[in-house]
Order: sequence, then structure tokens, then C-alpha cells
Amino acid sequence: MVDIIISGEAGKLHAVYHKSLTEGAPLAVVLSGNPRQKYHMNDRLSYAAFRAFMDIGFSVVRFNYRGVGDSEGALGTTADNMLDIATVIDWIQNHNEDSDKIWLAGHQLGAWYVLQTMMRRPEISGFALISPDPSITDFAFLSPRPNRGLLLQGAEEADDAKGFATHLTQMLKKQAQIDLETIRIKGATQAYINPADLRQMYNDLKAYVGRENADTKLL
Repeated sequence: MVDIIISGEAGKLHAVYHKSLTEGAPLAVVLSGNPRQKYHMNDRLSYAAFRAFMDIGFSVVRFNYRGVGDSEGALGTTADNMLDIATVIDWIQNHNEDSDKIWLAGHQLGAWYVLQTMMRRPEISGFALISPDPSITDFAFLSPRPNRGLLLQGAEEADDAKGFATHLTQMLKKQAQIDLETIRIKGATQAYINPADLRQMYNDLKAYVGRENADTKLL
């Protein structure tokens, strides 16, 4: 993996990129959580998701939104961050024109960005949501977009977070025709503090993506 700089609307975006050795390998973009809560591309969850895609042969990139770490500009709004996401997706697609699959994975606020991006980018092949922020309840952006994805959640997250995940699954099915498989990781909280919890999250994500990516009928 290598550090790279991507030209964004507000200046340079700092990213880390792994190029698969396999010709035409699928692509992935990993989205971190809310930067105002100190999440960034090198936090433990973003790195674990990145490694899951990397270790099953994807070309994958993770990055800092504007104003985070070495990315230029000021901390942005949701609209600003969505522009940065679009820029990074365009970058990895332009550098891998022989690939016809692209996945998204996001943690916390990044999980919501995954869903919003999928509504705008019909080429998205699959997705993973890692402990989505339960305080966000606006589903107005959802429209029919048949697809399948994964929701990973700690089994020890708060009851309202687990209840919200069930509600999210129902809303995605109803409004967007999206089926969401849920895996709750035994003993884990939303922070995945214990190394074993993070390893299980990595293993579950890797297994799901590998299985779904191999099934071309679904993607």
C-alpha cells in the first residue's frame, strides 16, 4: 500500500491505496466515521475494513475527508464530504479502467455516506455498513436501488442501536429494495475495543465480500 494525493474540490486529499496484482480486480473505497468525532482513515476500523478488501484481492483506497489529517481545506458539511467521496471513486475507477465492480464500506457516519453514494452511483456492486450512526434517521434520500449488502454490529451495542439496525433493515427493503444481512459480533461494542472483536469484524467482512463477489448473479 502507498500514500497518495488526490486532487479534490477543496485541495489535496490524502489517501492510502493498494493496487491488486490481479488484472481487472474489483475495487473498493473505505469511508471513515465522523471527523468531528476524531475518526479518520487510519483509525482501527477503517484500517481493518481496508485490509479485508486488500486481503481478498481488491484494489482499495481509504482517505481523509477535507480538513482531516493532511487533507487540505476546512472540515466540511455532508455535501462537502460527499463531493470528496465522488472524487475518490472517480480516481480509483480512472486508474483501474479494466475493473467492472466497485464496493463501498463505511463505519458510523461513513455508513450513511455509503448508502447516499449508492443512490447516486448505479455502478456500486455491493456494500458494507459497520455500526451505522443510530442518531441519523433521515431516509428521504432512499429510492429503489435493488442490491444486497452487509451490516456489521457489536452484540454489546446499546439496545437503541440494535433496534435501529432492525429499523434500518426494514426501511432499506421497503424504500430501496435492498436486502441487508446482519452479523452481530459477540462481545463487541461499537468501538470494537478488544483485538478479538476487531479481528472478528475483519473476518466477517472478508467472508461476506468474498462470497458475494464470487456470485456474479447478485452483482
